[in-house]
Amino acid sequence: MINTIIDIIHSLNGGSVIPFQSDETTTVDLGNDAVKLFVDSSGTEKKYYYFAAYKMDDEKKDNLGQIERNVFGSEVHKGGEKPNPSDSYMILFWKVDAIDEKIFPYVINVEENEFFYKKYVFYYTEQELAGFKKWYRDMQMKGDVNLENVLNLVRNLDEESDHVKFFIRLLIKVPFLNPVFPKAVMEDFDKMVQAKINVSKKKQQEVKSVNDIFLRAINDDEDMEKLSDIIYQKFMEEK
Repeated sequence: MINTIIDIIHSLNGGSVIPFQSDETTTVDLGNDAVKLFVDSSGTEKKYYYFAAYKMDDEKKDNLGQIERNVFGSEVHKGGEKPNPSDSYMILFWKVDAIDEKIFPYVINVEENEFFYKKYVFYYTEQELAGFKKWYRDMQMKGDVNLENVLNLVRNLDEESDHVKFFIRLLIKVPFLNPVFPKAVMEDFDKMVQAKINVSKKKQQEVKSVNDIFLRAINDDEDMEKLSDIIYQKFMEEK
């Protein structure tokens, strides 16, 4: 399943996982299929993006320890060098049976732990994935489906539909999926944020305050990665 979602990211980014860089130059072989690593060398400092499937057993024990053993046991890190959270990111794909408030404490617990790398948990259901794949395949048949075009398309769709929820959550949880947002798109983004954060009614004011940050930053042409951190920190402060 990890390869399926990476393929979706690859397609949304115009044919490469890391935007504007070929997969041949960014892919790093870790010696196992459990974790994928892509290195972004486009800036002054390299950035490292790890992808893995996050799982939890019936006793609520996760596999994060095994994922990290796979990372640190690879040839890349055998010299003792560890990832640094200032430039390293772990994106965990977590397939769940249902999305409800029961899963959020586990997501928060993982994402607040920034040892070795910043962590993002992209949770989704099989139904959401299937819905997005079908919708996206239909869009591909009709023409160009780059990231900005897809974002423009979903603003006119039902934000509660499986494919829209899947897409917007992917946009939030993958830190380098940062399109240039047309200001017109922002008119409907507050609804998308509310749907994707999946908050209860008592949390509506929190969502509004986070979205206000987003809209002000967009108007000021704020850097998208910095903006993502601002939104994340604000949401965590109010937990």
